[in-house]
Amino acid sequence: MSRRVRTTATLAVAATCAVLTACGVSSERDASQQPQGATLRITIGTQEFPEGRVVGELWRQALAVNGYTVDLRKAVGPAEDLDAALKAGEVDGYVAYTGTVLSVVAGEEVSGLDPEETYARAEEFYAGQDMVMSEMTPFQNKDAVAVTRDLAQGEDLTTVADLADLAGSDPLRLGARPEFESLYLGLEGLQDVYGLDASFVPLELGTQYDALDAGEVDAVDAFTTDPQLSSGDYTVLEDPELLFGSQNVVMVVGQEKLDSIDAEAFTTVVDAVNRTLDEDAVVAMNAAVTDGQDEEDVAAEHLRDVGLSTPLDLD
Repeated sequence: MSRRVRTTATLAVAATCAVLTACGVSSERDASQQPQGATLRITIGTQEFPEGRVVGELWRQALAVNGYTVDLRKAVGPAEDLDAALKAGEVDGYVAYTGTVLSVVAGEEVSGLDPEETYARAEEFYAGQDMVMSEMTPFQNKDAVAVTRDLAQGEDLTTVADLADLAGSDPLRLGARPEFESLYLGLEGLQDVYGLDASFVPLELGTQYDALDAGEVDAVDAFTTDPQLSSGDYTVLEDPELLFGSQNVVMVVGQEKLDSIDAEAFTTVVDAVNRTLDEDAVVAMNAAVTDGQDEEDVAAEHLRDVGLSTPLDLD
């Protein structure tokens, strides 16, 4: 870029940053449109795993193009660390999973609760701590039982309960991370709720699909947005009794902070992003990041595809 047109170039960069997600930080809207003394700045924290970081990127980029200055702090830690960071004022909001909030942070039971019930209880919990939740995403990322597509089709398997009816004298071989064996939201619950007779095979997290492919196990513990599911080679069995509860994503924000940054505009942007996050979209983004694409680029592409890479009408 020529130094002789510095003024023009500066204006061009400013305009570009207003609409491109790659800039990361955008100008604030006219402060006269906001409550007296408000600044449109917020710090958002995410979990350590790729999906949490991608969701944080989606929010950051969409908010930035709508005039918010966002400091995105990735990989702050799991739910309890993020909750502590918000209470300590280290972040203003964070990526949260409703069931994890209820079970880990609030210490309540989640089995048997559908998404709406889980959301309502998490919302009530946060209200008592002066925190507010966004709308929840259509997608969930929760434990599930997966088998190969061939086994599902050959044995007509659609739900976890169908596994109990598999023919054969040997028990089902179930592969999962080691701690799954002693969890109620794991093997113990599968035995109690579904009468599953299973031989447990401990597997390092991330290797369960290789074990399925090699025929070392018959079924595995999966997460419903695992990138491997994008291949179409596996079938996630339904959990009709909701043993594993519900795990939709929300943004959690401190009430005081939300009141200072034009709450209506802020939640409009976040909720608009959340409504685009169905399971297929998130699995595809997770797969792209796992394949080596930069999470910022993956988020930017999604926002372009759903029409959220340009400012919303927030007036």
